[in-house]
Amino acid sequence: MYVGLQAGAADVAALAVLVLATVMLVLIVISHCVLQRRYVRHPPPAERPAEDYPPVTIIRPVKGLDMNMRQTLESSFLQDYPAPVEILFAVEDADDPAVDVVAELIDRYPAACAQLLVGRDNVGINPKVNNMFKAYVRAKHDLLWICDSNVSTGPGTLRRSVDLLLDNKRLGVVHHVIFSESPATFGAMLDNAFLVTNHCRMYLAINAVGIASCLMGKSNIYYKSALDSVGGLASFGRFLAEDNMIGQALWHAGWRHTMTGDLARQPADIGSFADYCSRRIRWVRTRKYNVTFATLYEPLTESFLLVSLTSWALRHLYGCNAFAVFGAFMGCWFALDMLFFYRINHGPPPSWPWFALSWLCREALALPLWAVAIIGDSVEWRGQTFRFHLNGTVDAK
Repeated sequence: MYVGLQAGAADVAALAVLVLATVMLVLIVISHCVLQRRYVRHPPPAERPAEDYPPVTIIRPVKGLDMNMRQTLESSFLQDYPAPVEILFAVEDADDPAVDVVAELIDRYPAACAQLLVGRDNVGINPKVNNMFKAYVRAKHDLLWICDSNVSTGPGTLRRSVDLLLDNKRLGVVHHVIFSESPATFGAMLDNAFLVTNHCRMYLAINAVGIASCLMGKSNIYYKSALDSVGGLASFGRFLAEDNMIGQALWHAGWRHTMTGDLARQPADIGSFADYCSRRIRWVRTRKYNVTFATLYEPLTESFLLVSLTSWALRHLYGCNAFAVFGAFMGCWFALDMLFFYRINHGPPPSWPWFALSWLCREALALPLWAVAIIGDSVEWRGQTFRFHLNGTVDAK
């Protein structure tokens, strides 16, 4: 009888694995459908009078020199938008090297309503929130576009984003998926492989399903009045992942999220293999305290673990050769990811062999790095150590 119970439990476990594998396959298919509809075909622009567009304030917090910084910051000046646009750059220290870059751009575009704000407000523990709070307070317009300094966007991004807000009054956030490019080191290649395949694919799929908030703060457009109604920017300074917590707060307040077919392009700025591992551990550990269930489930969305479990399940239930199943499934997973990248990039990577190698290494590292991240409660960010509390807030150590 005990043997029978063991066999029954194994059967149930194997069936559960196959269900999980099917769910993951459905999410992959959804991501490819979203990719085709939004990023490959590109819906036609809305036709509305210029006077219908509200004015917008763009907030860009800067600290230090990022890769291609002139290009990324300049993209804010090049937006093709029919209404007034205010651009506020926020920096903590007047001696920061980024100040010269911002000043040069402001001089290059004298017709733009652009300003550099210097200083730091201690409204929380999050350095980014403390830096950009002064810009948030001084913003002239209700519609805010908060965009990281290392992100560049196409000239039509703002107009397409506002079109969505004007078409649907229930929308409170428009955001853009990160797309990493131009990796120059092995660590950058690993980060690039993660961002342009697994991360991008899951980000599109989860947002398409729309059962919860899934938001990263690289390039987000909010209503300031909506953000103030859920506590204002300062109230999110207690969290390290303020973007995720803002998204959740707005979602629970009834504000839906959506995306355009634009990419938040980010140079792959990882310097080394150790830097890549540190970044992955930091953000998995951060998500553990902000979206616990999703983070615990995360390994089952990764190829090596899920394909290994699926191979065992098919062998247990149907006698399939586990090694053959593993090889076939990994080959299909790789092919789908390469197709995904080719289509969203509208072309191949500079080197397919190097991209394939970095993809394989990234996939193999996913579970070990997740395991390391799960067992800790502190992270290092910009030279400072932060310790998490169970409610997701952080203290400086």
